[in-house]
Amino acid sequence: MLKQVAAYYTLRKSHRVLRQNYRLYKRKAASLPSEKKERLQSLLSNLQTAIAQKNPEIADRMARSLEDAAKNLMPKTFLDKARTSIGQILFALLVAIAIRQTWFEFYTIPSGSARPTLKEEDLLLVSKTDYGINTLTPTGHLYFDPSLVERGSIVILSGKDMDIYDVDTKYFYVIPGKKQFVKRLIGKPGDSLYFYGGRIFGVSANGKDLTELRDTPWFEDLEHIPFIRFNGKVETPNAFMGIFPTSVFYQMNEPVAKLTTQPHGGIAGEVLYPRSLGAKNYYDLWGIKNFAMSRILTAEEAKALHPTLFKELEEAPLYLEFSHHPSFSGAKLEKDEYGRMRPSFSLSTSLLPVSQDKIDSLMKHMSTCRFTVKNGVATRHGASFEPKTFLPRMPDVPDGTYEILNGKGYRVLFWGVTKELDPSHPLLKTTPGHVEQLYNLGIEMDTRFSPSLKKERLAPSRYGYFAYGDLYLMGAPIFFKNDSALVQFLHREYQKQAVSSTRLPYAPFDDEGAPMRADGIVDAEFIRKFGLTVPEGMYLVLGDNHAMSGDSRQFGFVPQDNLRGGASFLLWPPGPRWGRLPQPGTNHFALPNVTILSFFLLSAVGTTLYLRRKYAKPFQFDNPVVRLNKNS
Repeated sequence: MLKQVAAYYTLRKSHRVLRQNYRLYKRKAASLPSEKKERLQSLLSNLQTAIAQKNPEIADRMARSLEDAAKNLMPKTFLDKARTSIGQILFALLVAIAIRQTWFEFYTIPSGSARPTLKEEDLLLVSKTDYGINTLTPTGHLYFDPSLVERGSIVILSGKDMDIYDVDTKYFYVIPGKKQFVKRLIGKPGDSLYFYGGRIFGVSANGKDLTELRDTPWFEDLEHIPFIRFNGKVETPNAFMGIFPTSVFYQMNEPVAKLTTQPHGGIAGEVLYPRSLGAKNYYDLWGIKNFAMSRILTAEEAKALHPTLFKELEEAPLYLEFSHHPSFSGAKLEKDEYGRMRPSFSLSTSLLPVSQDKIDSLMKHMSTCRFTVKNGVATRHGASFEPKTFLPRMPDVPDGTYEILNGKGYRVLFWGVTKELDPSHPLLKTTPGHVEQLYNLGIEMDTRFSPSLKKERLAPSRYGYFAYGDLYLMGAPIFFKNDSALVQFLHREYQKQAVSSTRLPYAPFDDEGAPMRADGIVDAEFIRKFGLTVPEGMYLVLGDNHAMSGDSRQFGFVPQDNLRGGASFLLWPPGPRWGRLPQPGTNHFALPNVTILSFFLLSAVGTTLYLRRKYAKPFQFDNPVVRLNKNS
């Protein structure tokens, strides 16, 4: 049997042995007997000589002798080991914090808020020098250049001092901190933005048409909606006899409208948003009137929920329900999902029959969240609902984790790697019932979003809008302007408008048109009058997946100090998305990049030279036995 030989010590490793044991000797020398001190001094000096003479064989032998002698003559106590370990950990943490706060870090995507650009479990390389030089604190900059912040960039922001739920976290499982978020930067200070057709039309503070929000490749496959829910966040300041007489509605985390119950009956509404100069009704803000919340109803549900509207419609397998134009007119007291009896906007409702060919088209463009099926029950990825009563059933879908993106189904394997499903997979069938389930529940995966006869209901995150005459759902034109079903739908809308009263006017769900002048130039005056204006020192960020994103629509504008850097590169998983992310280019020679890179390079070189010089000097002992110099 061959005897195993220990690995040969290189000069570098021998030098490490020398440093470690010299530090240990200095701590313990005062308590060592003179004979032990002499023995250790001799070994330390001889090893230093062998290293200085670049003699690896002798250095190897002396390093092993020193290690053996150190174990016997100055054994490490628990306190020694703890001191060394704690020192190493603290040093490593300090370096890691400095690097991740000011230079770069690796970031794992926890949710689907940035789909399709970024997905759950994606691994990113994040640069912290894209816009400035960060402080080591959660927010703030030593230097910041606003001109480096480009619209369309994928930014990293800190949640510190922002109205974000569950924002606290711990870095390295020890250090308290604030969570960071990945969003796409849309608006800069002074920008005015207006939403139409899933696109954003904007003008800068100096009146420049922000064409980059519409005409750049990274916005081509994205759609943007100016709200998550029509109500946004609702505050009810006071209660009287179980009734809340006032409702204040927040969008972009700002109070934008108020409904107040009058002493002699009726409910009055007013716009509170101070930067909108022309909005008379809630739906005038930012282009809210261009969008509808939508869901799919069966014939039985449509008849039960909207008997008058249903009588006018032709027979169809399914019906699209559109809720639109949240209005002060017709506002009434209603019980909301939290059980509060409070003033609520009136919503106009429209129905559109969906034939089988349109059902096929809906499935062709279907997108869902990532979800897991187990024993025929579907759960949204990363969510846990209790009780399980509210989880949708998919009895014919095999167990596994899935997602649907633009009509294609994928099985999620390991670490975010996906495999496309065969079109015959039961998850991709186009039966009316299955398409209705995916459309209504495919984002939330919660049956409480199913159509209900109750007045208070949860609206699924599905939106409809017109763009240049076509009706879009899930980012795709499902009904074209010449489709007979859409022509008849608009005819019914205009009829309802014609017979409505002055007191309760009906606003049809139709194409209001893009905010463009007749000469094809963006209507800057209109956008400033009705658009969303970004305050000074603040930025607007949105998630690429508007249906699943908590972003500025929820937590509001982002202070400049909270911008920490930009997402640069997708490291994992491999596939067509791998590599540089779809966004404007980064100036790698900008001052922050050059400064931070130079600092860390100079620090590394300086530290290395210092240590080499320090340990190349002859050791000085309190009671020297052997005096050596570098060339002895």
